Amino acid sequence: MRSVLQALVLIAALVATASSLSPARNAQAGPNCDADTTIDSQEEAFLDLINDYRADNGLASLVFSDTLNQAAAWKSEHMANNDYFGHDDEGINRDLGVRLRDCGYTANTWRAENIAAGHETAAATFEQWRASAGHDYNMLHPNMVAIGVARAFNDDSRYGWYWTTEFGGVDDGFSDPTPAPPPASLPDKSGDVDCQNGTTSIDAALVLQFSAALLTTLPCEDMADVSGDEQIGAVDAAIILQISADLIG
Repeated sequence: MRSVLQALVLIAALVATASSLSPARNAQAGPNCDADTTIDSQEEAFLDLINDYRADNGLASLVFSDTLNQAAAWKSEHMANNDYFGHDDEGINRDLGVRLRDCGYTANTWRAENIAAGHETAAATFEQWRASAGHDYNMLHPNMVAIGVARAFNDDSRYGWYWTTEFGGVDDGFSDPTPAPPPASLPDKSGDVDCQNGTTSIDAALVLQFSAALLTTLPCEDMADVSGDEQIGAVDAAIILQISADLIG
């Protein structure tokens, strides 16, 4: 069974200054920091789990950080792709503090990292960390306000799944990189009601005339109901105009 938990905990309290508390939002990633930061459902689930846990213990919720997510994503991918498990970045001789700085988290503040391996789900990984005093301490640390969460998988690695959470004492901002869901697909009707192998404003005009009973038929009437409401009218004409102007597909 793939399952392991690293006992080493990295956390440090640094004296913060006013100028260090506002690192640049969405800072440009430095060397050895490029990674896919799209947040998947299990990473979102972990944020819910840890914040529920903190709430049960009278603590404020953590918020996602662009830069901490960047560092966490890189770390998880690096461990998975290079088949190792440890806080220091193998092969490039880099520790947590330098990685966070390279990934844009430059605040002079509290920092910590939890890593785990062997489980796919947020729930199982959360329980791994909650069962370890050091990792539990990080999750319930009252000075932490921001978090980065990432998991990565490599079937050729020893443990398969690798998780990283980065904690920070400063909220440096978050812009959700998760792609927006695509708009609902229109029915498979082109709007080409004049059968001329293209959708133009002429098709929209024909639909309007048809809906006003000025025309009794359309050359390709089955292409007219682009709204999918089983009626042919002004709504279809408006959509056809947008198609002809390349505003929608």
